Amino acid sequence: MPKTFPGEKLLIKVINDLADFLPYLVLVGGWVPYIYAKYIWKNVPNLAVTTTDIDFGVSTKEYTGKVSVASYVIRLGYGERHVSMDRLTPFVPVVKDMSGFLKAEVEFIADPKVSKKIIDQIVGREIKINEIENFNLLLESVVTQTIEKQNVQIPTESMFVFHKLLTFVQRQDKEKLKKDLYYVYYMLRFCPSKEELIGKIKLLIKNKNQGKRVKQNIHKYFSGVDSEGPILIEQENGPDEYIDDLRQDIFERFKNLQEFLKV
Repeated sequence: MPKTFPGEKLLIKVINDLADFLPYLVLVGGWVPYIYAKYIWKNVPNLAVTTTDIDFGVSTKEYTGKVSVASYVIRLGYGERHVSMDRLTPFVPVVKDMSGFLKAEVEFIADPKVSKKIIDQIVGREIKINEIENFNLLLESVVTQTIEKQNVQIPTESMFVFHKLLTFVQRQDKEKLKKDLYYVYYMLRFCPSKEELIGKIKLLIKNKNQGKRVKQNIHKYFSGVDSEGPILIEQENGPDEYIDDLRQDIFERFKNLQEFLKV
């Protein structure tokens, strides 16, 4: 049974702190594979955690609450990372454990097409909002998982992979690009229903307007075992006690995906 990642207690703290806002938020980013492995798939030999930051997508649901996330985390005493040295806003909330040793940034992401009014009502004007193209794809296909008695929304397995395969090429930071590809590999490798997952990704590529770009990205990075994709994932994964030829395994899993795409 895999061990719990120490940063999870920060995730649980944030989930409990933001309980009233969870219907309007979707947990995204590097914690998604971790949640699947520990809470949904179970019995996975190792957990995918290469981040401590906690990312939430902001939905388009109408918000009727009177308090924003910003005013709430300020009241709770969250730390702040100021985006500009000479201004107090916008800021990124920072959650810490009781000792102050563990800490993580809590970031909020929205699609550029989402109404600023909705974002201001839910998150507040004081918090920095990151905008990602096609981000609403993640928010339109979600499942709900109970974590510490809180109902947390996360993207479906197939949409999480599809969106990563669409957007990883936009990363300016090579380290973040590697992490995105690693998360895709992790999902393809450890999902208990691998063929079903690949089939659903195939349908997304076929039916979504962005599918052509996903095909191009896969072909560019995974055309061979020594292509950039397998090499980057191998670097991010590190030594693997379960697989002798990790790069070959990475290539084969993406090859299987490409074979489905040719159908």
